[in-house]
Amino acid sequence: MEPEDIVHFDAGATIWINDRPYTVRALRRVDKGLQVAFQGVDDREGAEEIRGAEVMVEGRRALEEGEFWPADLVGLEARSLEGGRIGVVVGVVAGLAQDRLVVESDGSTFEVPFVDDLVPVVDLEKGYVEIVTLPGLIGP
Repeated sequence: MEPEDIVHFDAGATIWINDRPYTVRALRRVDKGLQVAFQGVDDREGAEEIRGAEVMVEGRRALEEGEFWPADLVGLEARSLEGGRIGVVVGVVAGLAQDRLVVESDGSTFEVPFVDDLVPVVDLEKGYVEIVTLPGLIGP
């Protein structure tokens, strides 16, 4: 977690967990990251109910040039460099070396490394990505 992201966990901030709002009561650093206490979560049983759940905060950090939120990529049309329709981006897989776009085409899915050389164009406003169609890259 980046230092600027910690502000989302200041006392009094609202955090969404499992589509339910929680108010931060306290925050402290521990060996493995952060420990957050929420108002209304007063025992181990309550904490276990939200353990490992997806956490949403209000607002997002500013993205760098060429960075995208995974949720903004899902639903984009995948096109070839020539403009032909390949399919639709249905997911993003986070990877150690690079992330991968999951593209659905004709009932099957395949993954494309999300790097400039293979996905040179991402146009969120127009709703598409362009993918280099190398042999063996596109399709099952």
